[in-house]
Amino acid sequence: MNKFWVITKEVYKKNVKSIGFLIMVLSPLVVAGIAIAIGYFTSQDAENAEAPTLAIISENPAVQEMLSQEGSPFDIQEDITTQAAAEEALLDESLDGYLTIEESAGSIQAEVTHNDSLSDYIPVLNEQLATYQTMVRANELQLTQEQVLSLSEPVTVQESIVNIKDGELVTEENNDTFVQEFGAYFVCIGIFIFIMTYASIIAEEVANEKGTRIMEVILSSATAGNHFFGKLAGVILVILTQLAFYVVVGVIGYFFAKDLSFIQTFLNEVDIWSIVQQLLGYTIIFFVTGVLMYVILAAFFGSLASKMEDVNKSVTPIVMIALAGFYVGLYAFVSPENILAVVFSYIPLFTPFVMPFRIASETVGTLGVWISIVGTVLFTILLTAVSLAFYRANVLIYSDSGIIGTMKRSWSVMQSNRKAKKAKKANG
Repeated sequence: MNKFWVITKEVYKKNVKSIGFLIMVLSPLVVAGIAIAIGYFTSQDAENAEAPTLAIISENPAVQEMLSQEGSPFDIQEDITTQAAAEEALLDESLDGYLTIEESAGSIQAEVTHNDSLSDYIPVLNEQLATYQTMVRANELQLTQEQVLSLSEPVTVQESIVNIKDGELVTEENNDTFVQEFGAYFVCIGIFIFIMTYASIIAEEVANEKGTRIMEVILSSATAGNHFFGKLAGVILVILTQLAFYVVVGVIGYFFAKDLSFIQTFLNEVDIWSIVQQLLGYTIIFFVTGVLMYVILAAFFGSLASKMEDVNKSVTPIVMIALAGFYVGLYAFVSPENILAVVFSYIPLFTPFVMPFRIASETVGTLGVWISIVGTVLFTILLTAVSLAFYRANVLIYSDSGIIGTMKRSWSVMQSNRKAKKAKKANG
């Protein structure tokens, strides 16, 4: 066991102290920092932006009064009342645009001329002029203000999301769907990023000593099992270090940024605690099992490489499987009840990608979720046992016949070792 921890410690220290690890850890934080900075400056620009200047060309001063009310997004230039003056103001850039209004038999014809700065405000103008037109027609019909308000009262549609549980309709919170979708995307993207990042690292660690042809010296003081699990544990600790660093930075960043206006707006719309609870539920289980399974799979393929130049080739199948799982997961979110999504959600190599989307769409029950989790865990244990068996057999095999050829030779060595053990027991 002491040899195991020595190997684990060396692998961990070598990777954590490397420049590559520092870049790998800081890169997402830099991207997140840029995104937050963009959000901050965008919100600041929106808060500090000056209201667009607008002139009203109309024979009825009531329109100008309405658009000049408190809370209006426009700065109405009341001294400009003719089209000629408005065009002159546009030429010297003291005006952003002017609104020409004509009234006829209770109908309003409006045209806005601007310097391409009022396009986003057209819906606001449409709404306000529609309200004004309603008031004009109400006056013609001699309707009271209360009658006008009753006619224009909007209809509010309330949303209730229900789920079928035990033969009954159970009302769910409206933000549950968002939380589950967020968790599903977090799992899929997180697993894929970690696979792309650590597949080559664990494969290189396992294949490192084989490539330098000093494995015989190492195995004279440590067993193949200690060497294999030591490498694996060291890389897993590196992954945990990266995750722990993100958690610490996230918590510290939250307390420093929570008072920013755009962060407050986001927090008012999203229940952070619900997201945390979702991430600590099924989501984190699929994340952990998915990353662990693919790391072990990468260790297995890395053990088949006879030299460092073959490592990237050996992990290519892992990346392709992960990419297929990611896209099937996205398809499962669109069509969660499709037979393809259902079948792939129970295949261990694809379960971490697909099942979270089925959970988000509430098309799988608790029993189905736990069946997939148990299946994934059992497959990971089986994969570990197979990887270790092949590693013990091929750890001293140096072959240029490729992965398939190395697997065949490893299988032959395993069979020979089993026969030798049986013969030894028979003679003993």
